[in-house]
Amino acid sequence: MLRVTKKYKNSLHSKVIRHLREWHRKSGIFAAIVLIFLAISGIALNHTESFKLGHIAITNQWLLHHYGIKDPGSANYFHNKQFSVTDGYVFKGDILLQDNSEDVIAIGQYLEFYLVLTQSKLALYDDIGGLVDQITVTDGLPIGIIAMAINTNANNSTIILSTQHGYYQSGQHLLDWHKVEFITEPSWIVANRITDGDINTANIRYKSQFLSLERVVLDAHSGRIFGDYMVLFMDLIALAIIILSLSGLYIWLRYARAKR
Repeated sequence: MLRVTKKYKNSLHSKVIRHLREWHRKSGIFAAIVLIFLAISGIALNHTESFKLGHIAITNQWLLHHYGIKDPGSANYFHNKQFSVTDGYVFKGDILLQDNSEDVIAIGQYLEFYLVLTQSKLALYDDIGGLVDQITVTDGLPIGIIAMAINTNANNSTIILSTQHGYYQSGQHLLDWHKVEFITEPSWIVANRITDGDINTANIRYKSQFLSLERVVLDAHSGRIFGDYMVLFMDLIALAIIILSLSGLYIWLRYARAKR
């Protein structure tokens, strides 16, 4: 009777060990994939400045929608569509030049510079998008600006502003503005005509400013990228790894004891 009971216990124990090994092997493969991802994302987050993750903008539509980033209220293009303006954000191509609370009135080229005009500021940028200088109302920029024109001829170039108080023309270095009269209305700078494709491109460029690769990697690493459910899933993964470690230790101890 004792022999039968002992054989039964040994048989049952062997089955448990066999099933435990099978579960351990299959679960270990899945856990290894998760651990590799966590290791890679962890290294990336530890060296986020070196990898410049915070400077890499996300343009994937699904991710932008998932994070609840909405389209801007308006989108315009200037200077042969080289510049786009969305809710005060000004881009030269994909380079963000400035983000204003004020509406952009006009953008145009003046000599070797590009001008971005708002109600209270005239900003000058170089060809690669670097800010060169800016003239504000306190520097003498006329108030109540409505429109801008750039008059270019063989001798010199001047900037003409239409304001609520009349026309003003720029002086030397754009610090002096003189009130002028015109017989013929200047050719004011207006926004370019755009297509639905242009609007979509401008919208994505705008929304990408609010989501970086660093944020996505951090949320994926912590499990928060899909909300509370993903956090719970990552907790279950952590629990499974603990169980795998304990089961692996148990199997190893049994194997070591059997060899003796």
